[in-house]
Amino acid sequence: MKGQDNGKSGGGTLESSRRFAFAMRALSRTPVSLSYQNRDLLYEWAENLPSGIELNDVLGNTDSDFLPRLAAERLRATKLHVLQTREPQRFELPVNISGEVRWFDIWIDPDLDPAGSAIGVYSTIIDISAQKRREVQLKNLLREVSHRSRNLMAIVLSLASQTARSATSVPGFVTAFSGRLQAIARAQDLVTDRDWQGALLSDLISRQIALFHRDNALPVDLKGDDLVVSPNAALYVGLAIHELASNSVRNGQLYPGDGAINVAFSVESRSDGGRNLIIKWTERLGAGSTAHEIEPLTRKFLESVVPLAVDGMGELAVNGSRVDYALRIDGSHIT
Repeated sequence: MKGQDNGKSGGGTLESSRRFAFAMRALSRTPVSLSYQNRDLLYEWAENLPSGIELNDVLGNTDSDFLPRLAAERLRATKLHVLQTREPQRFELPVNISGEVRWFDIWIDPDLDPAGSAIGVYSTIIDISAQKRREVQLKNLLREVSHRSRNLMAIVLSLASQTARSATSVPGFVTAFSGRLQAIARAQDLVTDRDWQGALLSDLISRQIALFHRDNALPVDLKGDDLVVSPNAALYVGLAIHELASNSVRNGQLYPGDGAINVAFSVESRSDGGRNLIIKWTERLGAGSTAHEIEPLTRKFLESVVPLAVDGMGELAVNGSRVDYALRIDGSHIT
C-alpha cells in the first residue's frame, strides 16, 4: 500500500519526519529488514537487521564480510543480476546465524537514476524461520499419518482375514469383525486425542469395556500405575482387552452378578536394566459358574499376535471358575 498525504496534516518536513520515525518504530516490531547497497554492493544503510547481525558489521561492508560463504555468494550473484538487468528478484535463502539456521524471504529491487541506470540495490528481507518450522512440522506429521495409516490398514486386513478363517457363518464373521474393528477404532481415537503420542492405560481399558456397556455399572476394577503406552502398543492392548471382554460377555461377567473382574498394571525391572509393563486381567466367575473354553482365534490373539506386536509375552489360563491373563510389554512401548 502506498503512503499518501491528504494535504491537511501540515508541518511539512517536521510532519514527514514524524511519519518516518513512526514507520521505523513499526518496522522494529516486524521480522522485516530493509537495506541499501551501492553499485559496489557496499552497504550504505540498513534498518531492523535480523537478530544476531550487528549494524557495525554491515555498514561499509559487503555480504561476504559478515555472512557465511554460500549465502553471501548467492546474494552477490542475485544482486549483480539485478544491477545488470534492472529487474527485481525474489528468492528464499537459509542462513546460518550464530549456529542457528534461519530462513529469509528476500526481495531485491534496483535503484535507478534519472537516466534509468542501476546505481544500487534495495533489499527487503523477511524472516520466515517460524513459517519454515511449521512447514517441517506439518510434513513430519503428514509423513507420520501416512505411516500409521498404512500400519492401521495392515492390522485391519489381518483382522479381517483371521476372523474370516475362523468364522462359521457370515453373520458370525460380521459380528466378530465389527467388534474388533470398533476396538481398534477406539484405541486409535485415544492415540489421536493425545497428538499421536500414545494412550493412557486407564482410558484405553475403560473405552474397550464401554463397548459392552448396558444399563448398569460394569463390574471391572482398575488398579496400578496409570501409564501412557505407545501408539502401536495402544492398538494391540486395546485388541487384547476387547478379546478378554468379549469372552467375559460369554461368561456373563461384564454385567452385575456375584463375579468380579480385576485389571492391574505395574512396571517391573529386568536384570538387563530394562523394564516391562505388566497388565493382569483376573476374572472370577460367580458361585456355580464355569468358564467357557477360550475360542481358538481369541487365544491366538492373546498369546501370540498381541505379545509379538509389543515385544513381550502373553499368558492365558482358564481354570474352572477363573480366567487369568498376563501381558508383558517391553518398556520401549512406555512413553
